[in-house]
Amino acid sequence: MSAPTLLQIVPTLAGGGLARATLEAAQAVIAAGGSAIVASPGGSMVPDLLRLRASHLELPARSHPLWGRMTLPGKLASSLRDAKVDVVQARSPATGWVARALARRLGIKWIATLHRPFLASDVTGRFVEGRQSRADAVIAVSQHVARDALERFPTLQDRLEIIPPGINFDRFDPALVRADRLIRLAGELRVPDGSHLVLCPGRFGEDNGQKLLVEAIRRLGRDDVFCLLLGSTGVPTPFEKELERSIEAAQLNGRVQIGPYVDDMPAAYMLADVVVSTGGARQGFSRSLVEAQAMGRPVVAEDGGGAAETLRPDGVTGWVSPAGDAAALAESLQAALSLSVERRAELARAAQEHARSTYSLAQTNQQLLALYHRLAGR
Repeated sequence: MSAPTLLQIVPTLAGGGLARATLEAAQAVIAAGGSAIVASPGGSMVPDLLRLRASHLELPARSHPLWGRMTLPGKLASSLRDAKVDVVQARSPATGWVARALARRLGIKWIATLHRPFLASDVTGRFVEGRQSRADAVIAVSQHVARDALERFPTLQDRLEIIPPGINFDRFDPALVRADRLIRLAGELRVPDGSHLVLCPGRFGEDNGQKLLVEAIRRLGRDDVFCLLLGSTGVPTPFEKELERSIEAAQLNGRVQIGPYVDDMPAAYMLADVVVSTGGARQGFSRSLVEAQAMGRPVVAEDGGGAAETLRPDGVTGWVSPAGDAAALAESLQAALSLSVERRAELARAAQEHARSTYSLAQTNQQLLALYHRLAGR
């Protein structure tokens, strides 16, 4: 039975967990003998996608969901006339609008992937988000996202599957990271010699708990701790500027620093003494915490969201801190930073075992391929 032709419509390929999941799904379909197409406004990972022998369709960089709903499906349908697409997968609320209309034009089924809980507060945003509930199948990336979806749309019960992102352990393996990579990256990121590194990868479009982490570092009160907030993509966002002001107000210049998006994340995790995910209930999942555990690093998550699901708490592989509590977050960081050499080695073994047994990319791909085949009627 041949694999289907999959079209994924995504908001960006400019790095991050969503873009990585898009490429991994494309690679799985191609490896199974099918074809993969991604429609997006582009981004730094387009060359990686093309190296997989997938196809890319360029979308407008910015468009109102209603405009997209009215114009993009027709344009995409025309572009895909000879592609024989079997399944469409949307990875955001706005792309769900386009996917639904396109699937109806092509006479095929579509999937809405929920990478985060429903967060919109305005009427238009809630309406756009709600369109995802009309998909033929819905994927939630965590238990937290699934619970949120079912509370809002109970009729999803029979169409909802929980498929967490998988991790490529051929890449995230501490044995493969040589010292020269660590030295080079530490220099590029200006990590002070002899400091204990607290690493928090993320994006700076809005506050996902980074300001809380800044306050926790202030409360920690340790001059030997350096906190690196990774994920800047060049031109500072309004929130990034606000975060810089918070760092300055806390008198943490030189101890808390915003850093760029880093491609060599295995080396970045190896530099870290602890990896943090903030955001609480806003977080649908935390790929960074799973990757960090795969690299044998202690992790700390703010409670209430999908990030907290990714670890074994109470110091087994990391700590879960109460949401919105900077003092408690500082205590969790202190616990991770105070591990003895023996205890750190024990935690590293437990973290690697947990990541490998729970978040295998092969298992994720198997679930996705089964869903694609079922919706394609194969």
